[in-house]
Amino acid sequence: RTLMQVHPDKRTKLASPSETVAPSSDEHSVDIALIKEAYVTLIDPSSRAAYDASLVREGAYGRGPRPAQVVSLADFTLVTTYERDYDDEKHEWFYECRCGGVYHIVEQDLESGRHLVGCQSCSEVICVGYELVED
Repeated sequence: RTLMQVHPDKRTKLASPSETVAPSSDEHSVDIALIKEAYVTLIDPSSRAAYDASLVREGAYGRGPRPAQVVSLADFTLVTTYERDYDDEKHEWFYECRCGGVYHIVEQDLESGRHLVGCQSCSEVICVGYELVED
């Protein structure tokens, strides 16, 4: 989409039927090769993973991700599993991402105060809203 918006042939506007006016080059100075490189990197899962890993190494994620939305824990699907003759319960919550992937949070995450959860299929992050209740 960005490539089409900054392409010189697409930016040209007709002021009148007889003349053509193009916006100044400073107004839309974009490196088209950079846009293509970004697309190639992000479309391939292995190159995207390598790019994400490089951001982590460089500390680009130092401030933490910005959540796309806040979702109440009540909107998640609770799955309870039992282990060792029903003595131990394990609680997990799942919420579907708009990409088709899943957000997943477990009881230990809740107890540690974790609110930011990333999708297992894309890079989107949500903030899970809940309150801890002491027994």
